[in-house]
Amino acid sequence: MDLTLAPILTSLFLTFLFSFFISSLLFSRVSMKHINKKMELDDLYPPSWDRGIGASASFYVFAILFNKYRIKNKLFDARFIAKHARTIDKVIAAIYFTSVAGMIICLCIITLFKSLT
Repeated sequence: MDLTLAPILTSLFLTFLFSFFISSLLFSRVSMKHINKKMELDDLYPPSWDRGIGASASFYVFAILFNKYRIKNKLFDARFIAKHARTIDKVIAAIYFTSVAGMIICLCIITLFKSLT
């Protein structure tokens, strides 16, 4: 890897990693809790397969950010998630998604440069 690019990629990766940790914590503790409470008022409940580990966070993020994923399927009913999401929930979801995408892109570039040398 080019020596001038290595510190930049490392800094970017660590920034995205830190951002991911903070946004995933905020999203799971604040946004998902709010959305689940609002959905329970409509007699809709969180997925039965996710009992406290937060595996459904990515499904919530995609349902909030992309219309295509607001469907009902066997694993998850995402039709009402965006309806109950506040503006802050959308911002945290966007930061969460951007952080994950940024980490993946940084890792791909680092892997590419490692394989070329």
